This record gives sequence, C-alpha cells and structure tokens, in this order.
Amino acid sequence: MNEQIDRLIGQYGMSDSFSHIPPTQEMLAEVKEKLGFDVPCQFLEFLNCYSYGGLGFEILGIGFDGSIAFLEETLEYREDGLPGNLLVVENCDEWLYCIDVDTNEIVSWCIDEDPRVDYSCFDDYLLNRLSDTIENL
Repeated sequence: MNEQIDRLIGQYGMSDSFSHIPPTQEMLAEVKEKLGFDVPCQFLEFLNCYSYGGLGFEILGIGFDGSIAFLEETLEYREDGLPGNLLVVENCDEWLYCIDVDTNEIVSWCIDEDPRVDYSCFDDYLLNRLSDTIENL
C-alpha cells in the first residue's frame, strides 16, 4: 500500500472510517467468476488494508454485513450499459469511478457518456480523493 495514503488515512481517519474486512479467497473467486477478471492489484491492496469506506467519500469494498459492494454495484450498472472491462469502486450518484481492468486507469462513467480517464491508477485516484477531502476539513 502506498505510504503516503497510509499516512493520510492514519492521520485523518476515524476508527469507523473503514470496515477493515479483507476479502476472502472465496469472495475473490466469486468476483472473478461473475465479472470475468481478477481484482486489480492496487485495489486488492486497498481491500486487504481498509476494505470499505473513506474520508468524506466511500470506496466500495467489503461491507460490515459481508457484502461485496464493488461486485454488486458493477453487476447492477452492467445492466445499464457499464462496459465489461470496468470495475466500480465509487458511486458518485451522477457518475461512477471505475477501474479499467485492461489499463488499470481510473475512469469516470455515466449512462449517457463514454468512459473518461481521470487518473493513471488506483493509488493516484485515492491519494487525490483523500487530499481533496483533507483540504476541505
């Protein structure tokens, strides 16, 4: 996990900011079976350390109830035309932040538009989202 991300979360996070429930091997196998790809490495590192939550925003991971929120959201939005190579990591209502599993870039997607690249990788996305939130505290 990126040291700067760990430091910011440690400094500004609360005890309940993240679920801290890592995915099991069975969960990861279910994701691969239902989506057709493995969870990308940087996102898997986040899941193993923090899982679900954020600071003023919510990254989808493993919920307190054991649900695989990023899987559920991805499957739901595939019914609305989400491309098969995208994995939803944050739902911002009007759009979604997704990992393009072919490039590992973070793209924003909404129903009426093609995906737009916003970040080069998950760590860049997370660091930016954390920094924005901290600036607005």
